[in-house]
Amino acid sequence: MINEEPKKVDVIVVLSGGEGRLEKGIELYKLGYARKIIVSNGLADNLWGKAVSLLPRNSLVLEDKADSTYESAVYVQKIMKKYNYRSAILVSSDFHMRRVKYNFNKVYKSSNNELIYVSSDTSYDPKVWWMNKHNIGITISEYVKIIGNTFGVHGNDAKRKLYQYVEVFFYE
Repeated sequence: MINEEPKKVDVIVVLSGGEGRLEKGIELYKLGYARKIIVSNGLADNLWGKAVSLLPRNSLVLEDKADSTYESAVYVQKIMKKYNYRSAILVSSDFHMRRVKYNFNKVYKSSNNELIYVSSDTSYDPKVWWMNKHNIGITISEYVKIIGNTFGVHGNDAKRKLYQYVEVFFYE
C-alpha cells in the first residue's frame, strides 16, 4: 500500500468513495499542510455537504464532474491549473491508493506538479485479504479496475468490460 509522509503543499485533494477520506483530508488541513481542499466528485455520498459543515466554505473547492479515479485526475488538474496550485496531497483509502497513483501519474506525467499520496485507514488488511468477503471484494475490484485502467477503461465501465473479456476467453 502507498502512504507517503505529508508535507506542506498548495492544496489537499480528497477523492470521494470511501470511509475516512474526508476525515483524513480535514486532519491534514487542520495540521496546516494546506489552506485549501479540493473535494473531487464532491456531490457523491454527500461529501460536499459534510465538508461544508466541518470547514470554512472559503477553504473548499468543489470538483463535481468526475465519475472515475482517472476523471478525478483530469478535472483536479484543471482546477490546479486554474488556481495555479503546484503541489497537492492526494487523499484516498489505503486500498485505493495504488490506482490513484497510477491514474494521477498518467495524467500529470508532463506537468511539474508535486503529488504526495496519503492514505486514510480502513478495515482492509492486505496481509489477510482472503479472510473475509469484504476484503476479497475490495481486492478483486481494485485489480479489475487497474487492469481496465491500463487499457483505457475507467470506473464501472472497467469492471463491465473486463467481465465481458472473461466471458469471451473462458466461456465461449
